[in-house]
Amino acid sequence: MSTRREFLRSLSLLSAGLFMASASCKTRRQQPEKKQALGIQLYSLRDVIWDDLQGTIEGVSKLGFTGVEAYGFDGRSFFGMEARAFKQLCDDVALEIYSTHTGITEQNAAEYAETAAGIGMKYLVLPSFGGRPHSTIADYQKAAEEMNRIGEICKSFGVRFGYHNHDFEFRKIGEIMPYDILLKETEPELVTFQADTYFFAKSGLDPVHFFKTYPGRFESLHLKDVAMDGESCIIGNGIVDFEAVLASAGATLLIYEQEHCAEGSSLYCAEQSIRYIHSHLLKH
Repeated sequence: MSTRREFLRSLSLLSAGLFMASASCKTRRQQPEKKQALGIQLYSLRDVIWDDLQGTIEGVSKLGFTGVEAYGFDGRSFFGMEARAFKQLCDDVALEIYSTHTGITEQNAAEYAETAAGIGMKYLVLPSFGGRPHSTIADYQKAAEEMNRIGEICKSFGVRFGYHNHDFEFRKIGEIMPYDILLKETEPELVTFQADTYFFAKSGLDPVHFFKTYPGRFESLHLKDVAMDGESCIIGNGIVDFEAVLASAGATLLIYEQEHCAEGSSLYCAEQSIRYIHSHLLKH
């Protein structure tokens, strides 16, 4: 289809630069040493992934990412493909499935965690509340209790359960910030947090404060920049101080994400962002 042709044509043009520079090497042994692990939240490529799953996954690998974070996992499949088949698709291009955003609940946690463990996925991440009430302090306390129970189930399968913030968790109820409730009332061995830099910046908050207040709670990090107009943008083109974030977060899993692509195609934005991340943030 035309979408696939356009995607692959764009990929071939972009790949002619930095990330395909080693193509002229006479042997694979002459390629540069492997870069630090860096994943991409596949929601960033939602405009092409549903039309061309294989081409998109191949493109992610060619751009230099080492793994993916999926979204919409239903306990059995990714993007309409059975979980083991999707793992094989990623294995074929040397990509690891680090994690997925998913509508996990206490009721489906065992099924989801069993599938995740079966394909070697490390994290199941709840992105936002998924319809759970969040208007009172009691709502957040109840959510924290459920997160602990979900985390306990996931832990029994060797999978980590995580929570990904948006911005509603930062809106105070009285004098209390709900995000603090989630951090204080969940058990570190059961629940980890995935900090999204975009939503911290849009809320006028410094994530470093939370990293220092709750050390060790943030095992993964969404690298997402915000432009002056409030939209997400290519990493390095916005206002987020990523060097300060990375210096204090203590995260072991870094995930690039971009929700809005005003500067070019989603593939172009991903290519520009990974260049910036490697040249400015992951210096060796």
